[in-house]
Amino acid sequence: MPEVEFIESEVPKLPPKTEERMQVISLEKARFEKALSDFIVKPIDSELEMRFVSELYTMLFYVPVQVGEQTITARNRKPGLRLDVATMTYLADGNEYVPVFSSPDRMDSFLREMDRNIELRPMVLSAKELMFQARRVNVAGILVNPGEHNFPLSNEYWSYVKQIRPIELGDGRNFKLKIMSRDPAARIENKLKSVLKRMRTVKKAWLLGVKLPEHDEYEYVIIVEYIGEKQKFEEQVARKLAVSVRGQLPYRSDVLIGTTEDLVGRSASKNFTPFYERRIGLFG
Repeated sequence: MPEVEFIESEVPKLPPKTEERMQVISLEKARFEKALSDFIVKPIDSELEMRFVSELYTMLFYVPVQVGEQTITARNRKPGLRLDVATMTYLADGNEYVPVFSSPDRMDSFLREMDRNIELRPMVLSAKELMFQARRVNVAGILVNPGEHNFPLSNEYWSYVKQIRPIELGDGRNFKLKIMSRDPAARIENKLKSVLKRMRTVKKAWLLGVKLPEHDEYEYVIIVEYIGEKQKFEEQVARKLAVSVRGQLPYRSDVLIGTTEDLVGRSASKNFTPFYERRIGLFG
């Protein structure tokens, strides 16, 4: 297995650790991984490259970090935490990269395969923030989903990427939405309502079926109108919603999670009635 090293990084905070470890498939992740996979297969296709770049600009990644005590120096006498970002050598080109992952589940799966005696935690950063960190610690770039996609995004390619104007992906022809059968949809909605009532950052919610271009069948999708911090959505909202309904889903089914900022979410909010709407009252 690749050897992982740690380099000190000055990043302010970490997302909270979660007790539940289950697969949460966000629409953002599904779109990014589809765009990445297509681009890897046909790297000279300019349209696929534009789609990948568009998703890359909005994607938030998980990077493993080690937490330690901040060294007190003459210039910095205040105690605090030091976050060391991991780096690894990509054997295909021999360069060092910062390993990053499109979901915490992918990161956990990769780290479980490694022999390590130190505790690592996920930190959420955008591609722009990650490339800044890569340059700061003097490595070649970031390696996206090592062990799965193994996509090296070098500092040189990032400089080129910044010159490409992102395009919004797709249109209404790329996916289909429908109302799913009331059984088990009604039970799923009831479970979701009990959780949504405790989420002050969610104003509305939809439960629908979506057929994405790369899928053969309709899948359940939960769309929410979310007003909180974007980097906290997956851990604090998406995962809790997925956990609440997993016992109600058909056998071997997954649930997609998205917001009204997504292309699918915008279509859902425009064409369908939400099953949940937060009431704003005296204490709301």
